[in-house]
Amino acid sequence: MTRAYADGALPLPGVYGVPEQWPHVAGLYADLGFTAPADAVEVLHLVDLTEVPAPQEAPLPDLRVVRTVGINGTRFSANLGSERVAYLEVEVLDPAERHARGDGLADVGNLEVADAYRRRGVATFLLRHAAQWLRLAHVDRLLHYATPADGAAIAFAQRNGFTEVTRTRRGWELPFAAEHHAPDAG
Repeated sequence: MTRAYADGALPLPGVYGVPEQWPHVAGLYADLGFTAPADAVEVLHLVDLTEVPAPQEAPLPDLRVVRTVGINGTRFSANLGSERVAYLEVEVLDPAERHARGDGLADVGNLEVADAYRRRGVATFLLRHAAQWLRLAHVDRLLHYATPADGAAIAFAQRNGFTEVTRTRRGWELPFAAEHHAPDAG
């Protein structure tokens, strides 16, 4: 073994890494020699889907939304003719097979908008369609993740009613020197 990893992930959705509310955990990791890259911070946002308006008129003529299976959940694609100009994927985080009723939480797995269609309301239009669909499934909250450097993603979240919940630092690791071995886990 050449390195050990540490994380503060809780057994609940949305918290990956060590949240800023746990400086004592980050301090403990640092005291033990763990480091995390300075740019390994993630901003977690949350929105109450009852506050997201229903979809209105499409922001572009002939823009239509198609719902399909995506890489990280249900994909909502914005299509102009046969061209997909944007998509947003949402994933319900509490699988229904485990509970009679889920916890009502989903997250944005992917959001992509072609450069020519950015800042024209396409992503918001997709978000509103996704929110309407999630509400039908009794999902009432949606998580969104961004890096602090991704101003466009943070601005999108803020414009659409998301509230910043926390910032987490990820990627804590402790490299071992060649002659040093990891403590025995057993």
